[in-house]
Amino acid sequence: MRTKIKSGVLRGRLLPAAALAFAALAVTTSPASAAGLPCSGYACDNWDPNTVSWDSGPTTDATATVRGFATVELRSGKKDGRWYGWARTATTYYKYGVWIDRSTDGGRTWDGTRGYVHADGGQEYTSMSYWPDGTWLRACVNVEGIELKCTGWVS
Repeated sequence: MRTKIKSGVLRGRLLPAAALAFAALAVTTSPASAAGLPCSGYACDNWDPNTVSWDSGPTTDATATVRGFATVELRSGKKDGRWYGWARTATTYYKYGVWIDRSTDGGRTWDGTRGYVHADGGQEYTSMSYWPDGTWLRACVNVEGIELKCTGWVS
């Protein structure tokens, strides 16, 4: 049952409240954190995973360590029925590069250095890459002058 509202009350109370709510929504959300991603599948490659409101995840799928220097994680999340992966790593003071590789044949061949980031220490994330069924991802870190390590391939 609807309640009849006088037009003066509607304009005086409800419209300013609705406008304020809409303005707050517009300021606090980004396209990727809205109900769905503004992209789909491979078109989402190179998006920032930190701006996504994931339906499932994010989780850590695999880890590799350059002992005493850095750890790299292969991370993943599901949005709009599709999986995406990215790398996260941290080191205290060494320069390093971090990226993910994507393969369609179990790691025999791959398109590498996806989302490559070079850093002077600290924590970094790569951009995300689409992770459809039948593909494998791994995350890699290269601590300059020390060692290159990659996680195992994950499908």
